[in-house]
Amino acid sequence: MLFEFITAFPKCGINLAVSTPRKYPIPRKFINLGSSGPGLLKLGNSPADAISNSNVIVTDTWVSMGHESEKPQRLLDFEGYQVNDSLIKAAGPAENFIFMHCLPRKPEEVSDSIFYGKNSVVFKGAENRKYAIMAVLHTLFVENRRL
Repeated sequence: MLFEFITAFPKCGINLAVSTPRKYPIPRKFINLGSSGPGLLKLGNSPADAISNSNVIVTDTWVSMGHESEKPQRLLDFEGYQVNDSLIKAAGPAENFIFMHCLPRKPEEVSDSIFYGKNSVVFKGAENRKYAIMAVLHTLFVENRRL
């Protein structure tokens, strides 16, 4: 998800701040794609800096499918990146920020209090995904038959 955000958001006028461990830098090709447009792209290694004053906080899985063997090392590398109450308090996002996660969620990525909290829209997003997929399928299989 991150590379898509970097590529698209700044072009749409959306400011995007990204924080990754130093060991996992963003590939230059995505930075180049995301650096054009009215929105700003800010890259760094501090989760607190990335979410300071933000309206939306998104985290993704730390261990991708097919890379489970990397889990022990990634848990060490991403230490301090869990979205939790301490990070939120230290960083100071917008008062009405929303939290998103593309699922499946692992507890080391986000605490229960944030994942299930009042600012979370995780389940609304998951439900909307279903309707977006249905719309794409309808367009591909029903609307295109009329052409």
